[in-house]
Amino acid sequence: MTDSLTTAESLLGVEAKWLQAFDAEDPFNGNKRLCGFLCQKPDHLYGALALTHVDGKDVPQTILATPKLHYPFGRDGSFHFPPIKRILIHEKLDGTNVLAYRYRDSAGDTFTTYKLRLAPVLRNSRWGPFLDMWQELLERYPNIPQLVAKNDCHISFEMYGGAERAPDSLRSSA
Repeated sequence: MTDSLTTAESLLGVEAKWLQAFDAEDPFNGNKRLCGFLCQKPDHLYGALALTHVDGKDVPQTILATPKLHYPFGRDGSFHFPPIKRILIHEKLDGTNVLAYRYRDSAGDTFTTYKLRLAPVLRNSRWGPFLDMWQELLERYPNIPQLVAKNDCHISFEMYGGAERAPDSLRSSA
């Protein structure tokens, strides 16, 4: 594990104190075993993965996650904006961040899976049945997994409760 920790420190460029080891099954790809470290440093790497092993084989790779957005106001409620010329305001829906990401195994095959900000894969927990809810969303909008490969990037979602309908591009053509 020491070699894996050194690899993770190198992949993410952070000290070991910011890294939390994980060993998790990917529920979306035949329970492939993912091992590595999750970054808990409160900066742009918050939630990033240093994936060191897939199914027990060395396959070091970095998975950057969705950075936590900071609020533009202090604890006293005063706003702290940089100088601006224009601002657009949108409603902030508070939900759970889900990142769709791809990783590769030792054969070079790529797989798409999903993670919570501070977990390497989606799972049910005491905070909520996130895996079950996401699987329900994938049944309802089966084109979501194709977005990652089609756009050749990781995609961040905010999963929240509501009766909104997804755009037509995410719905099944059937």
